[in-house]
Amino acid sequence: MRLTLLVWLICIGVSSCGFQLRGSGSFESALSTLQITAGNRYGDLHQNLERGFTQSGVSVVGASVSADYILAIEAEEYSRRPVSTTSTISVAEYELRLEVDITLVNALGEPVIPSTAVVTERIFTFNNSSLVGSNEEQATLLEEMRSDLVLQIVRRVDASVRSFEASR
Repeated sequence: MRLTLLVWLICIGVSSCGFQLRGSGSFESALSTLQITAGNRYGDLHQNLERGFTQSGVSVVGASVSADYILAIEAEEYSRRPVSTTSTISVAEYELRLEVDITLVNALGEPVIPSTAVVTERIFTFNNSSLVGSNEEQATLLEEMRSDLVLQIVRRVDASVRSFEASR
């Protein structure tokens, strides 16, 4: 009985403070149509961006259709560097960094977001005795980093479009 009451009190407390899991909130974009250009149209980042914008109510169109705005993915760079070592001088932790350069222009070619780098970083513990597990953890972190970048880009584009439209 006490445990049930405690669980209910915690649930009520968490929900009343406005807590939401990341990415679970609804988000309505100021954009109506968007074209995404990238070097690798079938890459993970491009596909995730299309999905992210579509989920926020934006119609993502191809190059043959005119769009209100054009988002260019200029570069995607992934790097890994050692952060700390063990007493035997083997790597204990790595820093993973994913950086994407983006540009947003309107249909007239006016820059809304000049060339800007969007960056996310993670640190993970490397285990020499379990290389398969470490590689799987690195792949999982990379996927989380891409999701984080997509969320950052969608929100940055939306905020920039709102600001650009308000200044006109």
